[in-house]
Amino acid sequence: MLRLRWLVLLTRLSCLAPMMAACSTPIRVEWSTETEMNTAEFNVYRGESPDGPFDFKVNLGLVPASPDPLSGGKYSLIDRTARPGVTYYYRLEEVEKTGQVSSHGPIQARAASFNWQQALILGVLALIVLGLWIWGGRRATRTTRSEEREQENARD
Repeated sequence: MLRLRWLVLLTRLSCLAPMMAACSTPIRVEWSTETEMNTAEFNVYRGESPDGPFDFKVNLGLVPASPDPLSGGKYSLIDRTARPGVTYYYRLEEVEKTGQVSSHGPIQARAASFNWQQALILGVLALIVLGLWIWGGRRATRTTRSEEREQENARD
């Protein structure tokens, strides 16, 4: 019975692991244009060196150009695959309607990593889970014992 309770506790605490992994801050890449006279779309590529290679395409689909080529547009793209504490370099690629490609950048960004505030919150959550587990186990044990006594009294 005790082994089962520890297994349940470890399972519950392991549910906090994805939260810890998600504590990194994704990188938001933003850019704007003044005009987009012949622009068809944009792509954002990521590398780990300012000299490249920029072989990871951040955007999953097309980032279409502004519908109004005279006023340009403002764009934002979130890189959720960035690893905490790693410095990345991003290169913007502008694809024109003719197929010609112009590259801009690179720009540098670093994904924030797990900090002490997040560790404190996760620690408190782990203690709450532990407390509920202990409290629930004691309560269940008391209930089982009282049910056993009632059954014994009913037999007498």
